[in-house]
Order: sequence, then C-alpha cells, then structure tokens
Amino acid sequence: MTDRKSLDYPYDAAPGPAEMIQVADGVHWLRMPIPLDLDHINLWLMEDEDEAGAPTWTIVDSGFGHKETQALWRRLFDGPAAGRRPHRLICTHYHPDHFGLAGWLAREFGVTVEMTEGEWVVGALLQRIDHETAAAAQDSFFRRHGMEAGLRERLAAFGNEYQRRVVTPPDRHRRIRDGQTLTIGGRRWEVLTVEGHAVEHACLLCRELDLLICGDQLLPKITPNISVYWFKDGGRPLAEYYESLDKLEAAVPGEALVLPSHKLPYRGVQTRIDQLRAHHVERLDALLQGMSRTTPMTGFALLPAMFPRKLDDMHMMFALGEVLAHLEHLADAGRAEAALDADGVQRWRLV
Repeated sequence: MTDRKSLDYPYDAAPGPAEMIQVADGVHWLRMPIPLDLDHINLWLMEDEDEAGAPTWTIVDSGFGHKETQALWRRLFDGPAAGRRPHRLICTHYHPDHFGLAGWLAREFGVTVEMTEGEWVVGALLQRIDHETAAAAQDSFFRRHGMEAGLRERLAAFGNEYQRRVVTPPDRHRRIRDGQTLTIGGRRWEVLTVEGHAVEHACLLCRELDLLICGDQLLPKITPNISVYWFKDGGRPLAEYYESLDKLEAAVPGEALVLPSHKLPYRGVQTRIDQLRAHHVERLDALLQGMSRTTPMTGFALLPAMFPRKLDDMHMMFALGEVLAHLEHLADAGRAEAALDADGVQRWRLV
C-alpha cells in the first residue's frame, strides 16, 4: 500500500517537446509550454478508433492558445503520433491551458470537442467579451473588494486577458455529463464532474487501467486556485471544492495512478486529498488570525494574512479571488460576516 504520508512518483522526468511517454496501455503523456510562471501543462493522448474502425487519437485538453503549442501539435502528429488521426478532444475545463486551442484543433484536424456544458458556456462567453466590457466589469468587482486604484488601473489595461489566451472556440461541442461512461480505445471511462476550481470540471476514471485523469483538481505539490470570480456571484467555491474532494475520495481506488495537468503523475490519491484539505484549513486559520471583530476589513486588505509574500499584479488578482472564497466559507460557517459601506465597498469582520 502507498504510505498515506507521502506520494509515489513512478516517473522521474516529463516528456520533452513533441515527445510521448506511455503511462498505461493506450495512454500517452505529453507536455506543452505555457508562457506563465507555471510553465507547462500535461496533456494526454489515448489510442482510439472511429466508427469505421480506423485508428485515431482522443486528446485530453488542448494546451494554451498560442502559436508555439500549435507548432508542437503539428510536430507531434507528423512524428511520434503519426499513423493515427486526431479525432476527438475532451476538455476537462475552460481555463486557457486546457481549452485555449480547442477551436484551432477542431478547425485544423477536424476533431470533435467534448466537454461539460458549464465549462463550454463559460469558456465560449468569456472568449467573446470585448476588452472594454471585460475591463469595466472586472474593475467594478475589484473596487467593491477594496483593491487600490493604481493596481486596478494596471489590471484594466490588460482588458480581456482570457481572449488573448484562447483562440476562437469551435462552433459547437458535444456535451458530456457527470456519471456518463465514455468508450475510448474499447475501455470504459467514467466522467466525474467536480467543482471549486472551475464550474463543471470533468475528471476521467478508468477502473480497468486503475487510472484517473484529474485535470487541475488533485495536483501534486501545488494546489488549484479556488476563487470567487468577477463574472459569477452566489458561488461557494471552497465548499464545492471540499464536496468534490469527498466525491473523488469515495470514487477513486486508493492505488490509482493519478494523471494531473501539472507536475508529475503520482500514486496516493487519499494522501493527496488529506493534504489538500489540511492546506485549506491552514489558509482559513491564517485568515481568521488577520481579521478583527471591531474593525471591518476589505478582502484586498486581508491579502497579507493569506499571502504574506510579495505578489506581482496578476498574482494579486488571483490571490484576491482566493481570499474571497475563503471569506465566504467562513461566512457560511457563521464565523465572519460582510457588509457594504456607503461607497459600495464590501468589508468583513469576525462574528
């Protein structure tokens, strides 16, 4: 059995550009670059066949929407993946490194794009919002939560950054649903939808191979961003994430090989779930320590309680979303409350 105190990493290194590593019968690991601090994404190619029995590839996640990744896909299908045609793309969720090239792959290779409806709708809508509209909506959100004016102006200059990272989406998608069974390469893959990090994130579980493609939900080493976003009110992202951890804990065999979107594949899913729960308990405790019963504080003012290190502008934006998700979780638990002041700024205090 895997030691619950540590994870087991069966691979020491990732595949290089336009290379493939087989991690299970018919399942291959790719790695593509991302022009961000988290500089890569793991993608998966699965041997499959079309309705006529011709050999094809099913792809899981598209990579970031830029020309470097397009060139690597061409190299891959002209090189180590030659002999099968790309036929099907399953996107785990709408974030740019997972959905960014879905439209290009559909147009370039004729793949059918499959994803949950929630992820498709959010991704397709965000990609189509013009820069001025996105900047204004985000600025209103940032102002409400106390972000300083200078930082708001710098972030507004980015406009709709999502649109720059995601090419025009495909015209249509094929919907996949929680509990659905997909047949890929003659094997059954269960769709498990999870929340918290995205709206209807899909994981894929193959019991025959003892394999879980987890997207961003169960990353090793790092934790997925759990945030409140400017375009969605009324969510409970941290509670939803906890509920999804419970769901995966119940569904995934303890010795399954977990294929994450970042870092290395690992075994020890129960251990990692324990670690992720503990991480958020620590974040909540840190936030409680930074709050007051008598002096209400904005979410922006509480950033140092959860993120004491220096952050750049983009990381400040993501950190604010995380702080708000944890504040809302404390409010659900009856430990904090928020009120809008006369200027429309939301402030939080301990109960």
